Amino acid sequence: MLSVEKQMLFLLTKVDVMETQELIRIYEKRGYSAAYIRNMLSQLKKDGYADSPSRSTYRITGSGRSFIRSVNRKPQLYGQSWDGQWHLVLMSFPETERKRRDRVRADLLQTGFGQLQGGVYVSPWAYREELADLLQRHEAQTYATVFTGRLEQGRLSPEQAADVWALADIAARYADKLRWLREQFEPAFAAALNSGVGTAGALELFVLYLALGEQINELCLADPMLPLELLPQGWTGQQALERLLGRLQQAEAAIPRDSEYARFVR
Repeated sequence: MLSVEKQMLFLLTKVDVMETQELIRIYEKRGYSAAYIRNMLSQLKKDGYADSPSRSTYRITGSGRSFIRSVNRKPQLYGQSWDGQWHLVLMSFPETERKRRDRVRADLLQTGFGQLQGGVYVSPWAYREELADLLQRHEAQTYATVFTGRLEQGRLSPEQAADVWALADIAARYADKLRWLREQFEPAFAAALNSGVGTAGALELFVLYLALGEQINELCLADPMLPLELLPQGWTGQQALERLLGRLQQAEAAIPRDSEYARFVR
């Protein structure tokens, strides 16, 4: 899932039903075209994360809420103690199901699993609800074997874990986001605060809040938030994420409570 799709799902958690035009108005301000937003909404509907109760309206589904809960709780995994248990998923698809296999793989990786080898996916954290929903949504239950246990041999070192989860690439992403925060977001946020809090100012603050939220969403979809025992020495992902989340809280607090956008952040 793209981070902008995840963000639209987040907005849908805040309302019963949302009109397509309202989403278009918000995201056109962020530089997305109306056609792009309609395509994203159609994809969310196709994936089962949203449905359309009436023409040109959307609402989130149970699967969508489950996905949002999963991604939003991932930052809380940093600092949690690990019991040493591994949660493994073995996937075996026939060649005729390669497209379904690829979709399942993408969702497993975004959930937080690492591809240990072939069709073997592993995670130190239990994602039972998310995994059950994922397999049901893709109708892949018959292709999956799921179990939990300890690795008696071949235990993963931090160096091996860094390879399985491509932590060097994730570290580079964090560095890019912090650079964007410093060079683009913070100057724009300061300017928006100084321009006043009228209707236009409230929209500008909300758009900045969404822009920062999208950057964080991208990281949450990529970072498995591994336990300390599996992280390389000097890992700074947690501190970088906390800085970004702190700025998001500031942006949220700056949106006027009497604006039409307050319902999305309160």
